[in-house]
Amino acid sequence: MPGIVVIDDNQDELDSIKRAFFEAGIPCLPIQYINNDPDNESGIDHVDISDWISPRIIVTDLNLTEIQNAKAVNLAGPLAKMFQKLSVKGPYLLCIWSKLEKDVADVIQVLEERHWNDITLPLQVSVISKTEFLSEAEKLKEKLKNLISENSLFDTLLNWEMRTSEAGRSAVAMLYSLAQDNNQSKSIEDRAGELRKILAAIGNEAIGLKNAADTPALAMECGLIPVLEDQVRSMSGAALDNKWTDAVPEIGTKQNIDDAVKSKLNTFYHVEEVLEDFPKDCRGVFVSINGKYLETEKNTEKFEKRIGRSIECLIHEEFLRRKGKAEGRALTEKARNETILGFLEISAACDYAQRKTKFPRYILGALIPAEFEELTSFTTSQGTKKDRAHDGVYRLPRIEVKGKTYIVKFSFKYQLGAQPDDNQWFGGSLFRVRDQILSAIIFNCSQYASRPGVISFL
Repeated sequence: MPGIVVIDDNQDELDSIKRAFFEAGIPCLPIQYINNDPDNESGIDHVDISDWISPRIIVTDLNLTEIQNAKAVNLAGPLAKMFQKLSVKGPYLLCIWSKLEKDVADVIQVLEERHWNDITLPLQVSVISKTEFLSEAEKLKEKLKNLISENSLFDTLLNWEMRTSEAGRSAVAMLYSLAQDNNQSKSIEDRAGELRKILAAIGNEAIGLKNAADTPALAMECGLIPVLEDQVRSMSGAALDNKWTDAVPEIGTKQNIDDAVKSKLNTFYHVEEVLEDFPKDCRGVFVSINGKYLETEKNTEKFEKRIGRSIECLIHEEFLRRKGKAEGRALTEKARNETILGFLEISAACDYAQRKTKFPRYILGALIPAEFEELTSFTTSQGTKKDRAHDGVYRLPRIEVKGKTYIVKFSFKYQLGAQPDDNQWFGGSLFRVRDQILSAIIFNCSQYASRPGVISFL
């Protein structure tokens, strides 16, 4: 069942709705709101639930502080502080349990106008009238049972969340059955040992023995996720198709999405932000150039001699178009100075898993702030516009890194093998490119490297 929190300052009324939930077979966490305590600012500071429950339904009294003839703004303040304490993440249904049903719309409007940036706003607001339901237990129980189904979008998302949880339980049960079915495993300890062997084999096969020894958590996640995905898909069917169609009728039609939301979606699907000390030899990691190393003229000359181009020339040949005239030159210089150069690790998956790569392979990349979009397109000899300088450049969809939107490009012309821990060019890790798009980058890189050259006389 979803996490349900019930809040009221009146203990008797809290008990009434708690009892109705329990009689309906729905578990909930009842919390008495504490009034007039300066050390209990949110009213629920005495209960620490942030680490072990993620509410999907919040049932609360509207007038938590028992103010007489209270206006909407007076009612909204305590609610906002309470929601901040609950620290809700994700969609939730807010159910107002009150005798002041007529004031609910005004209170919600205040929350939307004044606190939209302080709290997670609910996906839907429902009202249960204390006047109507407090004395009728059966009627209240029926109302609570129907709460979730009142909003098809909330119902379907919650259903998906519970199915993924069920898929995880099913996958674990299947693995345990494999261990139990081994006839040689007689005792409890033997069967536990057999389960450990099965799990170890899955992790080892997923990313290779040596990598699994170094990062066992990653090994197990990579090994178990395909099983989880298969379990989720096996639960699909016509009934679920109908639920999703009712909840999201826009499915199947093209949607116009704001650019900022697109960047967040691309980030969600294609990259994972990592800490600076994330392993620089991890497959798909993007490592920035060490700015401190390039602070001295001597080191800059070394870098440019090895790479075969000055940094300025490199950036403009591969990633940024120059713009003429005084204003254009200033924009070009600003874009160049704010562009982050770095290297993307592109070792083959099998080589990475078996640690066959002595020197991890990297290609040159650049993060260009999205505000310089106009400088990222190039004009071909035929006069047409392209979003890259040549066919050896790969462009990611816009992504967000550390809260800023970037255009990310990689050049297949500049590749190197390096031991990253000993390479002074390498700075901190910024993000890891996820497997799906990394495979596309590596495929395009191999195609570019193996393109045929034909001698002909015309």
